[in-house]
Amino acid sequence: MLIVKINNKNYKLKKADNFIKRAFGLIFKDINYDEGLIFYYNKRKLHIHTFFMLYPIDVVFLYNDVVVDVVYNLKPWSTYKSKEYSNKMIEIKSSGNLKVNIGDKICI
Repeated sequence: MLIVKINNKNYKLKKADNFIKRAFGLIFKDINYDEGLIFYYNKRKLHIHTFFMLYPIDVVFLYNDVVVDVVYNLKPWSTYKSKEYSNKMIEIKSSGNLKVNIGDKICI
């Protein structure tokens, strides 16, 4: 488990570091507002979905620990295609409190 600090709040992130963990992500899982998943992958533009999820999520796309794209409050049964290349992605339960800007550095 990794700890990441965003806006002075710590989040406990589990690694989605294999095919199964990446494929299922947060599907059918309930988590606390201070928990989430981190995905590692090669540089690419991701197309994600929230099918079968129980709650909205905030998603932060990173390239070398710098925020390149973010989507807030992505509702269940939605899709989103990142506009930028990234190599990491963080998914957390949406609380309305996450505020990040493009260009922010997030230390993992």
